[in-house]
Amino acid sequence: MYEQIVAHIERAIYEGRLRQGQKLPPERQLARDLKASRVAVREALRTLELRGLVEVRQGSTGGYFVREADDRPLVRDFATLFRLGRVSRAQLIEARRLIEPEVAFLAAQRATDSDLKHLLAAVEQRDTEAASAGDPRRFDLEFHRLLSDAARNPVHAVITHALMALEAEVIVPQVQMTGADSAEVNAAHRRILEAVSARKAGEARVIMAAHIEEVQASLDRSAASA
Repeated sequence: MYEQIVAHIERAIYEGRLRQGQKLPPERQLARDLKASRVAVREALRTLELRGLVEVRQGSTGGYFVREADDRPLVRDFATLFRLGRVSRAQLIEARRLIEPEVAFLAAQRATDSDLKHLLAAVEQRDTEAASAGDPRRFDLEFHRLLSDAARNPVHAVITHALMALEAEVIVPQVQMTGADSAEVNAAHRRILEAVSARKAGEARVIMAAHIEEVQASLDRSAASA
């Protein structure tokens, strides 16, 4: 019975009858409306939560809500595969080689003035963080996320966001970035931004490809010295 409830609510979400952010009826009402037991309704809601379609919010106005579409389910699955040893660091870099040069190419064609402003801010914030002996790597990841948004392809954006989140969660904590590595990342990001701003799509693609290769070399050096 709970599978039928899951299918019913999924259809309502996919067809737009239940919108993102909308609160679902209470368990008691769902059980009454769907002519099911509260146990079956509760199991269905848990299943929908695991599938990333609904989320639980606490408090007096809490309950089950239709989740906003984002990359969290994909990030969770990637992280699980990584920890199980089914996705390696090399495979993560390989995926970035395939995706991010094309992202840079499209961003150079499609980025708006607002996109360019945000990308520049990420580069400048990185400079400030590095100069104050902080950890600039979160701005590195943010630069790549913003670039994927500027490419105006939601498939590229979701995958890039997921790859960056995975890198932040399981790669970055294991890697010590040297001053030379940090300077190279900063220079690469500025070259990519310059090419995107100048609408030089082919050049942006080439620079991004070279940047990913340098990131791989930096990770290899860090692993060798560990």
